[in-house]
Amino acid sequence: MFARRFQQNLKQLILPLVFLAILLLVFSNERTNYQTISNLQNIKIEQQNLSNLYLIGSEEKPRNSYQFHNHRLRLWYEGRCIDATDDGRLIVTFCDPDKVQVFSLTTSNKLVYERLGLCIDSAKSSSSETISLELVECDVVDSPFLLEVDEGTYLQQVVQDRELCLTPTSLINNTQPTLHPCLDDPVRLAQCDKQISRIVLLEENFFQYDRRLLKNIVIKPGSKCDFKACAFNKAEPEPVKFLSSFPEETRCSNMSDCVTVVSKTSRRPHLILRLARSVRKNLGYDLPFVVYDDGPNDISDEIKQQISEFPLMRYIVSMNEDLGIGNGRDRSMYQVKTKYLFLLDDDMIFTSNTRLQKLVRLLEVTDVSVAAACESHVGCSFSGILQFGYFSETRSKRRLGQFKGLETCETVHGAIPQFPNCYRCDITSNIFLARTDHMLDIGGWDPELMIVEHRDFYIRLKAAGMKLAVCDDVTVRHARPYRGTLSQGEGFVEKRRRGGSRFKSLIMNRWNIQNVFEISGKGLRTNEDGELMYTVRERGLC
Repeated sequence: MFARRFQQNLKQLILPLVFLAILLLVFSNERTNYQTISNLQNIKIEQQNLSNLYLIGSEEKPRNSYQFHNHRLRLWYEGRCIDATDDGRLIVTFCDPDKVQVFSLTTSNKLVYERLGLCIDSAKSSSSETISLELVECDVVDSPFLLEVDEGTYLQQVVQDRELCLTPTSLINNTQPTLHPCLDDPVRLAQCDKQISRIVLLEENFFQYDRRLLKNIVIKPGSKCDFKACAFNKAEPEPVKFLSSFPEETRCSNMSDCVTVVSKTSRRPHLILRLARSVRKNLGYDLPFVVYDDGPNDISDEIKQQISEFPLMRYIVSMNEDLGIGNGRDRSMYQVKTKYLFLLDDDMIFTSNTRLQKLVRLLEVTDVSVAAACESHVGCSFSGILQFGYFSETRSKRRLGQFKGLETCETVHGAIPQFPNCYRCDITSNIFLARTDHMLDIGGWDPELMIVEHRDFYIRLKAAGMKLAVCDDVTVRHARPYRGTLSQGEGFVEKRRRGGSRFKSLIMNRWNIQNVFEISGKGLRTNEDGELMYTVRERGLC
C-alpha cells in the first residue's frame, strides 16, 4: 500500500515539474533569441527572422476590410510625416503625437484620411510631370492606390498607363520631387523614386508610445522658445540628489555581479578580445560581456577558442551583415542581467585610470542615471549641454544646440558635491556606466539609426528627466586601428559613413526640429529662461 501511494505521489509531482521545465525552456528561447553554434557555449548565432514586416509596430493583422488601418505615413529618408489640410491638400509636416495624422488603405484600395473621413485621389487634370492630389468622397474615387513592398514600401496609382508614387515635391523647385522637402511642401504623384517615394507605415499605438515624450507638453507662457522640445530646457535644473538610504544588501560589493560590459562590433572580434584582456589586466578579474557582431558567422576556430577563454563573455553573431549600431546596442542591452551596464566601443581599452569603482559609487549613492568617463587622449571634449531654441532673431527654424565643454556643464548644471571632477552634463561620448532599468525605461537606442545614434539617445535621456554625470578623472584609452589595416576590419569605414545625412534628418524630425549646430559653450551666458545666449547665422532655405 505504501509503495502504491508513493508511486501515485511521484506521478503527481513529476507531471508539474515536466510542465514547468517546458515553460522555462520556451521562455528561455524567447528571451535569448539565439542558438549555440559550437561547443563553445559563450559564442552564439542569432536566429534569423524570416518575416518581411513593413508595418512598424504592428502586432496584429489589419482589420479584414483594410490592408492597413490607422497608420502614419512617414517619409523614409527625411523622417517627416504626410498630412492633409482642411482644404484638401496633402503636405509634408512634422509627425505630431497631439494631431490626428493617420491614414488607412481599404481592401478595395481606397486611401482614407481618417481625420476627415475622405479619400485621396488624383486630380482630374494636370499639365506637369507631377500630378496633384485631392480629398474627395470615398464613393467617387476613380483611381485605386496599390501598396507595393519591394525593398521598401510605396503607395502607387496608375495614371494614363504610368505607375506613379505618392512623393514629396518642392514648391521652390516647381513641384519637382525632392529628397529634402520643406514643411508644407506638397505631396503629389510622381515617377516612383527608390528613395524619395519610399514611406514607412507607423501603426498609431506604436507611434504614440515611441513619441510619448513629446505628447501633451505645455510650454511656459511668454517663453522665447515655444515649440514642444523647448520644455526639455530647464531654467532651474533639478540638482543631483543623494539617496537617503542605500542598504548594504543592495550595494555593489562584487563588480562581476553588478556590471556588464556592452559593446557593438562589426566583424572585429580581435578588438573585443583586446578590450576583455585589458579589463582582466587592470581590474584583476573578468566582467560579464554582451557583444553583438555583424554576420555572417565565419569566425575562425582560433578566435572562437580565444573567446572561450572568457567564460563571462556572451558573444552573439547576428544573421544580419549590417545590423547597425543602434540596433546592436539595443539587442545587447536586453541581454544584460546585472544592475548596471558599461557601454564601450569595441576599440577601447581599460587603463589604470579606468576607475570603474568611482562610477559605481556615484550611481549607488545618488539619483544619477548615467555616470560617464572620458577618453584619455582627448579628455571630455564631447561632453556638453543640449538646448532647444531658435537662436535667431528671425525665429525661422527650430534648432538644437550642442554646447561643448565641461565648463559649459558647470555653468548650466554645476559640479556634483562629494564627487570631485564630476559634473552634470546632457551629452558625452559613448563611455558610460548606466542603470540598466533606466536604459530600458527610455527604450535604449533607436534601432533605425545605424550610425550617429548617440545624439538621439542623449536627447531621450534628457527629455525623460534622467541625470547624466561626467567624471574627467575616469578615463579609457580609445585605440583606433590604423585605416586600411586588417585590424580595422573589412568594410568598417563604409559602414561608418553610409547614410549619415539620412540618419541626422531622422533624429531632427523625431524631435521636430530643423537644424542642429555644435559650438564651444565656453564664456557663454544664460538668459532668464536658463538658456545659453548664442545667435546662429541663417543658412539654407528650410
